[in-house]
Amino acid sequence: MNPEQHTHRWPLELLGSQLRYAAPLLLALVAACNGRIGESGQSTGAGTGPGGDETGIVQPPEDVLDSAFCQTPQPGTAPLRRLSNYEYANTVKDLFSGVPGVASAVDKVVATFPNESESLGFRNNASFLNVGSLVAQKFLDAAEEVAAVAAHASGLVSCDPEEIGEIECARDFIRTFGARAYRRPLTEAEVQSYEERFTAGSDGYTFDDGIEWVVFSMLQSPNVLYRVELGQASSGDVTEPTPYEMASRLSYLVWQSQPDEELTRAAEADELGTPEQLEAQVRRMLADPRAERLLEYFDQWLDTDILGSMNRDPEVYPDLSRDLPALLRAETRTFVKDLFASPSGSLDDLFAADYSFVNGALAQHYGVSGVSGDDFIKVDMPGRSGVLTQGMMLTRDKATRTSIVRRGLKVRTDLLCQIVPAPPNDVKLDLEGLGEGLSQRERLELHRTEPSCAGCHALMDPIGVVFESFDAVGRPRTTDEAGRPIDTSSAISSTRDVNGPVANAAELGQRLAQSEEARACYVLQNFRFFYGRDKTAADRCSMASLSLAFKDSGYSLSELVVALTQTDAFRYRPVIVPEKQ
Repeated sequence: MNPEQHTHRWPLELLGSQLRYAAPLLLALVAACNGRIGESGQSTGAGTGPGGDETGIVQPPEDVLDSAFCQTPQPGTAPLRRLSNYEYANTVKDLFSGVPGVASAVDKVVATFPNESESLGFRNNASFLNVGSLVAQKFLDAAEEVAAVAAHASGLVSCDPEEIGEIECARDFIRTFGARAYRRPLTEAEVQSYEERFTAGSDGYTFDDGIEWVVFSMLQSPNVLYRVELGQASSGDVTEPTPYEMASRLSYLVWQSQPDEELTRAAEADELGTPEQLEAQVRRMLADPRAERLLEYFDQWLDTDILGSMNRDPEVYPDLSRDLPALLRAETRTFVKDLFASPSGSLDDLFAADYSFVNGALAQHYGVSGVSGDDFIKVDMPGRSGVLTQGMMLTRDKATRTSIVRRGLKVRTDLLCQIVPAPPNDVKLDLEGLGEGLSQRERLELHRTEPSCAGCHALMDPIGVVFESFDAVGRPRTTDEAGRPIDTSSAISSTRDVNGPVANAAELGQRLAQSEEARACYVLQNFRFFYGRDKTAADRCSMASLSLAFKDSGYSLSELVVALTQTDAFRYRPVIVPEKQ
């Protein structure tokens, strides 16, 4: 778009236009914000204390599901979900698939978006995906950038305006492209509004300029930026998503993006209403290359998405490859992708596998022989323990040494879903002054003699110690940074079923792989990420069904994703009930 031609005409015209698009949605949002959404109960928060029951399932899952409470649908809350930065990038790229130049434009503008707030370890919690002035400006900038590229590229408009007329061609584009952008058919009022946008943009200019105005407007609509759900008409407290809303639930769960043509056809035919229909679709989607986007869950859960900020002192760790953070992330992604490729890929493998995937560069770093080239291949790595001894372990280490405390904290909070309180404000966090010639382990043992420190450090340190046979760049070792012998023997406490002596990381991995507490935590973490919220008291039926399905599948990672589409939380939604004034 030529700025001299158009930008001076945008603000007032687009403001009125966008308000017209948003008016029905805003009314619904006002009703939701000033009323109640079902009878959801209260959030349970981030976790429980040591050994607590974060799943909320005191009874066995079978008993919960057979209880009177679960005999009718209990969907919990269904907050309005703004697209995360990752979902936005995927969605816009898929929306303009085949249009030259758009994908690179999307990467460019999304790189300038503010980072989302992290809640419960993830950046897609609906309650924190707010749109402040900066975020709104970035969405506007992105719409302008993408519209300018797309409208003047080949492959966006399928009809010929010279053959059928500009208005008819624009109307055809608005209906077809708009249905994909909104993830549902447009209403006649919406079509008319966008026709007005086209006319205003092309008047005195070109057909492509009018299309650019349409695209620019659509990309800022709440119907694009949010996953809007109003549900089907119902006289009760619970309803079902419309078929188009269900198609979006499926596509954003598995692909982190908009529905494809097959999901849209299924929605048109009302073929997304039964558990069997949902299962068939999710299995199809898991076999699609776009299912690799599920790895975003593991990136955020295991912190491998922050490996890029890894900083190591070159005097302590000389000759490190600049590509090491990318190699470590690729190792975990390849490992997890391999587990997802088969229903037998399980939580046991995730936590306890004594193998990994390396290419030539990473093999050289680890000291593994017989591997060359760029491709990651499976190799035996005795003493390793699945993701526990990959990049996840290193993300919180120091520039000059490992961090026993932070490694233990990661396991305690994200693999066992326990809460470790923050340290007191007046506590000394520097361990270096606690004694000359002491190892980090010995300093921490001395630190735990302080009453104000003992409680929290007793939760973290004994777990972190078992990883000390791996240095701060992931290589096996027998001595620490100062040359002192490594001792990984420890004793775990304050868990439901992981307590007891543990010799090393591999033994801890085996213990976690068989732990009901760790299994329940893994289910909870899936719930939080894929549903974009924390569980509530009303979700105990959904949590029970997920736990039972996970157990029955042999704790299969991919089968748990299938099970996520079978719960009350996924298949139903509460009815928006306006509060009486």
